[in-house]
Amino acid sequence: MKLTGLVPVLKCQSVSQSLDFYKNTLQFVEIRTRKGPTELEWVYLKSGNTYLMLELTDEPLNSQQSAQNPPIRLYFYTDDIKSFHQYMTARQYKITDIEKTPYGLQQCTFYDPDGHKIEIGQTTDGS
Repeated sequence: MKLTGLVPVLKCQSVSQSLDFYKNTLQFVEIRTRKGPTELEWVYLKSGNTYLMLELTDEPLNSQQSAQNPPIRLYFYTDDIKSFHQYMTARQYKITDIEKTPYGLQQCTFYDPDGHKIEIGQTTDGS
């Protein structure tokens, strides 16, 4: 037996708002959705070989999260960190400067509409 994949499920106050962010900002594509009686409840997304699910919650997210230690953070890889940073800056997203890490990556950080921490990284050694 072996594990064949991982799909994070993010709790969202508004799946529609988060869907807009992940589709229009991070270039994810909808694979499947589930609409409830009044609003979108769940969505399954893909970008390249990266998958993500968004799920509606009625629990307050801000009381569970802090900017210093969020309950979940996503780490995505890119092939061009500088272009990604310019893209996000041009769209007026609050994003940290690109920094070099001691473990061989360049990375920057920002937050999605529900406060989930997102880090974007690129290897600096070509691997």
